[in-house]
Amino acid sequence: SDAGCQQGNAPLNASSDDLSTANARSGKQKSKRVLLIASYAPSLLIFRSHLIRSLVSCGHEVVCMAPDFSPSDRAKVEDLGSTTADYPLARRGLNPIEDLKTLRSLYAHMRVLRPDMVMGYTPKPAIYGSIAARLAGVPRIVPMITGLGYAFLGHSPRDRAVQLIGRRLYARAFRSSHAAIFHNKDDLRLLARDGIIPATLPTCVVGGSGVDLTEFKSLPLPGIGDGMTFVMIARLLKYKGVTEFCEAAREVRRSAPNARFILVGPEESGPGGLSAAQIEQWQDCVDYVGPQTDVRPYLAQCHVFVLPSYDGEGLPRTILEAMAVGRPILTTDTRGCRETVDERVNGCLVPAGDSQALAQAMQSFLRRPDYRTVGVLALVGLVVLWEIG
Repeated sequence: SDAGCQQGNAPLNASSDDLSTANARSGKQKSKRVLLIASYAPSLLIFRSHLIRSLVSCGHEVVCMAPDFSPSDRAKVEDLGSTTADYPLARRGLNPIEDLKTLRSLYAHMRVLRPDMVMGYTPKPAIYGSIAARLAGVPRIVPMITGLGYAFLGHSPRDRAVQLIGRRLYARAFRSSHAAIFHNKDDLRLLARDGIIPATLPTCVVGGSGVDLTEFKSLPLPGIGDGMTFVMIARLLKYKGVTEFCEAAREVRRSAPNARFILVGPEESGPGGLSAAQIEQWQDCVDYVGPQTDVRPYLAQCHVFVLPSYDGEGLPRTILEAMAVGRPILTTDTRGCRETVDERVNGCLVPAGDSQALAQAMQSFLRRPDYRTVGVLALVGLVVLWEIG
């Protein structure tokens, strides 16, 4: 991936070749115990399977923690060569009692496991995993910031109170860490500007979680004789722009009744969550197909991929997957999302929270079917930046 790594204000120049040479000089590298902390068990398979396999192949012991292992997911993660452990987590909102339970559980596990390195990803595992690791005396703590989440969204008094708490928690986590990995430059700039991340903390910006091009191969665009298909793949969360997608679909269908809109993703409870029942109000214009273990059949039907996220993204994996199969991108001009689009080359950007602007952008694709082809021509070069490996 295209990474920018810094030791404070100085670049980190050590390459993988340098590390290999150093290991050769010092003899066989000592095996380490690495603890990965997730907020959602399936993400270990979707986003971290290559990392787990790589660590195991290097002789390291990997322990994966998540709050919601199903028997199937646990077996699949352990088949990668990892062991697993559970911990309690309220993924949404800030509940002091529940979050304290999370912190205490993580600390207790670390005292028993004695990991050499801890990496939590997504907001709460990154924050509480780093704080617990410092309290437990873990030698190496490196959180992965895959997006800042709710701590930096909203303008109501309650939102501002949550943001203040979130920022202080992030600051504590970074003070507890030895380095940090970011999925986009904007998040790093924001935290540095606000003094949340120490100026001396080594940081590295990577191109998201990457995409495996052997699994997501370029696919021919379907014909448009029966109308153009717009696909959105996301959890049913308001801040993902689900409502805007559905409202834009209704607007576009008024003038283009053959246009099709497909929404893929699981229901979500808690703050900002949406249920399938709530989506039914748009059933006249949106086909909601629920969660899917394999999204490639829907990308194959897709002419334009849409993700109207408000903000808080790292670098959306769904966009990278859509790019990999050769689809133009329609997303928002927000942190993480904007980095995937070269305006009017491989897609276009619209303001967040604006269903009218989103509808107008969709209509621009409908008016110029050749525009989608121009976008596809750019994807072969762009996707190389985010290929795994």
